[in-house]
Amino acid sequence: MPVGKGTTKSNALTARANDGLLDLTVQPVRRKPYEHVLCESFIALSAYQELSRSYPSCPPRIGPTGFSCYWGDPDYDALIADNAAWRSLFDAFHSQRFVDYMITQFGETCRKNHCVVDLSKAKYVPYQESRKDKESRHIADVVHAPHELWVRMDIHQAHVGYTRVRHLDHRRRLMTLLVYFSDATENTMQGGDLVLHRKQKSWTSWGDVVVRPAHNRMVAFACHANSWHSVPETVSQAAPRNFLQITVSSSVDAWP
Repeated sequence: MPVGKGTTKSNALTARANDGLLDLTVQPVRRKPYEHVLCESFIALSAYQELSRSYPSCPPRIGPTGFSCYWGDPDYDALIADNAAWRSLFDAFHSQRFVDYMITQFGETCRKNHCVVDLSKAKYVPYQESRKDKESRHIADVVHAPHELWVRMDIHQAHVGYTRVRHLDHRRRLMTLLVYFSDATENTMQGGDLVLHRKQKSWTSWGDVVVRPAHNRMVAFACHANSWHSVPETVSQAAPRNFLQITVSSSVDAWP
């Protein structure tokens, strides 16, 4: 997979990092257990405060947590239409600039892990993946070329009992980014951390990395074949574990 000049925009992104809603400063890549980045205060503080205040109560629906709001759901669409902060956040993620940032951050990781999408041609397209397609191995009706990339901004709430076994994201996902809207310490949360695993078949936790939810903390990684991750069961918490999951995707498999 060639990564061309179109993805080497770190200087421009860093220079513009404080201009907008998101901190798009290119972060140092942490190599263990696999390539990932962390950023504190990822969303501008004033916007984060409004987003937190208006964070929706997600009804029970299919999805990883069982409580979600996706683009195309009536309550999601109303939130984006009626709340300026959420609309601005939606626009910031659904953009060429965000796609460029993620490719700059993880382009080399993608190349080393044999991504089959030519990211030098990457172009953002405003495609809406349906709930049915999200749960399916393949998109039913592919209408975009592999390098025409699109974004999901999913709103999630996790309640007591939430857990995710060790897994990989869909092979059409190129990168995943999470932003937390709750604090594990403040929320007296037991369980519910994100665990990045050092290898698929390791039965010990040695070398794993645990990411504790904290207000406005961002964690992101490329979704290659070694990016195994899980969430141990949430045993107790004072309030729901609120977080956004943002993914950059192709319409076809991005990994061999």
